[in-house]
Amino acid sequence: MDKVSIIIPCKEIVKITEKCVKECIKLNYPDFEILVLPDFKNKKTFKDKKVKIIETGAVKPAFKRNIGMKKAKGNFFAFIDDDAYPKKDWLKNAMKYFRRIDVGIVGGPNLTPPGANFAERVSGKVLANYLISGPASVRYKIGKNKIVKELPSCNYISRKEISPSFDPSFLTAEDSKFCFDVAKKGYKILYAKDVIVFHHRRDTLKKHLKQMYIYGRDIAWLTKDDFSIDKFFFSLLSLFVIGFFVGLIGSIFSETIRVIYLFALAFYLLTILFTSFYKNLRTTIYVFSISVSTHFAYGAGWFMGILFKQEKTEKVSWTSR
Repeated sequence: MDKVSIIIPCKEIVKITEKCVKECIKLNYPDFEILVLPDFKNKKTFKDKKVKIIETGAVKPAFKRNIGMKKAKGNFFAFIDDDAYPKKDWLKNAMKYFRRIDVGIVGGPNLTPPGANFAERVSGKVLANYLISGPASVRYKIGKNKIVKELPSCNYISRKEISPSFDPSFLTAEDSKFCFDVAKKGYKILYAKDVIVFHHRRDTLKKHLKQMYIYGRDIAWLTKDDFSIDKFFFSLLSLFVIGFFVGLIGSIFSETIRVIYLFALAFYLLTILFTSFYKNLRTTIYVFSISVSTHFAYGAGWFMGILFKQEKTEKVSWTSR
């Protein structure tokens, strides 16, 4: 049985990090270690010998994961965020898919945890909607097993021998680049419906929108650094935002443009509303409004990422949940 190194980057070891580590310790897999990588060590310790705490300094998650890979003793790297925790069969289920020698990365759904607050539940419902997240929506719900272009590093396992370094200049898109680099080596990225973690969303809707903006910005930087035609779908929300404002201005000067614009806008809003209905009216209103806002936040971030250069530094830690 192959040894797996679970790598958990974090800013500091707090209650939510402890939950992640404790659930990892319960995994029904015979051979694994847990590497926890905070900025600085504190009084928190773990009695289990599988757990090692490695101080990294105040750096981005990508830099921490690179340190974890260097220190790891396993033949496979299992990446999870400290605000997530795995199902008991997470590793057991993932490892069976590596019997396919062409599979380089295996990951699966990151579901909203039971007991999450209202904002987290709204965020989870928004992200799981195909009309909002496109193909990436499968990450937030249980879908069918399939080969995908990328997966988030809150839930994937990779072969050590083909794992590249994470690019520490990115705050969020480093996991996408990692997947793209693995694919360039001829390996596939597999989404498996039974490789499940529970992942907390941002605990306020304002933080959710900020996260979407940063996603869009970092994906734009990644696209500029390594452009290919198959990454075109990343730009669709940016084109939507541009089209919204161009159409708004054009409708002032042309009745024809105004009619087309209003029809398109009404169709868009009704479509989003139709996919936002829930039994609870408050939930429906919030899911609808945050769905539309998510499109604008991501699109605006992508547009700004295209316009402005990336700051190449790893010495910036992530913001709080």
